[in-house]
Amino acid sequence: MNKLFIGLFFFVIVLACKKKERTYYELEDKELVPEGIAYSENTKAFYLTSVAKSKIIKVDKASGRQEDFIRSNQGGFSPGVGILVDDERGVVHALGAYAAIPDSLTSLFTYDLESSKLIQRYSLQDEQHTHLLNDLILADDGTLYITDSFNSSVYTLPPNADSLKLFLRSEEIEFPNGIAISEDNTKLYVASFSKGVRIVDIATKTFLNKPDINGDSQGIDGLEFYKGNLYAIQNGLEIRLHNFRKLVLNSRQDAITAVEIIDRNNKDLKVPLTFCINGDQAVVIGNSNLEYLDQKTLTFPSPDSLKRTKLLVYDLTALTD
Repeated sequence: MNKLFIGLFFFVIVLACKKKERTYYELEDKELVPEGIAYSENTKAFYLTSVAKSKIIKVDKASGRQEDFIRSNQGGFSPGVGILVDDERGVVHALGAYAAIPDSLTSLFTYDLESSKLIQRYSLQDEQHTHLLNDLILADDGTLYITDSFNSSVYTLPPNADSLKLFLRSEEIEFPNGIAISEDNTKLYVASFSKGVRIVDIATKTFLNKPDINGDSQGIDGLEFYKGNLYAIQNGLEIRLHNFRKLVLNSRQDAITAVEIIDRNNKDLKVPLTFCINGDQAVVIGNSNLEYLDQKTLTFPSPDSLKRTKLLVYDLTALTD
């Protein structure tokens, strides 16, 4: 009886001392307005681009400690949007430029992951089209696929290439934003603001699904592929409220068959922007403060209204079958 009691006592102690899973990170700088987020397994840290400060910060996963990865406007970095970490090649890819700043030269910046040194800048500028590189995804072979929101396009940066290449231009992906890739690297999922998530066969550049007329996948910002389905931030349709949702794919992964709402009407999810997947967790930018930013001057007319931005952590294993 005594041995049983002692065993139960130590079991309770172990449970009491077990480290509680983190449910959010709180950012120190209210004026950051982070737009893109990526995770590095190499450094065990999150990397966030800033719209208002035109810089990239690093957030330690274990401690939540925050520091600049690059300073404001360092190396010409402009208001930051999409970001991606390529751990295999030891680099950070970040997109700079902003829709409300007409003379902002849209560019892809590639940095060394360890030193934060700028390796190369790739820019898009021509007289025929206006460009805005917005979000990006990495294929297994090292090719980057990048959405160009203003030009209804997707560009690529193949490994060792010295310039961006046009992959696809079509009104079928009008104002593309978020982008994801299937696990077998055969399909792209491109989030058109008005036509929803369009599924593109990479080999043939053909569309495998029809435009969304129900609004289930319209107004999508962040988009990620995880275990056969898509996860998305929907912040472009006010009628649907800002939300984090799962877009269920069929067995061929070429059509969206259902929608599951993961979170909405959450006071910490106000004006969510993008998210990243770290293992089996989704880390979502909530309370971005974008609604308080004057997007032409990148200042805050009512700074007292700003809230603490939170990186909300969701356990995806609890959301899958």
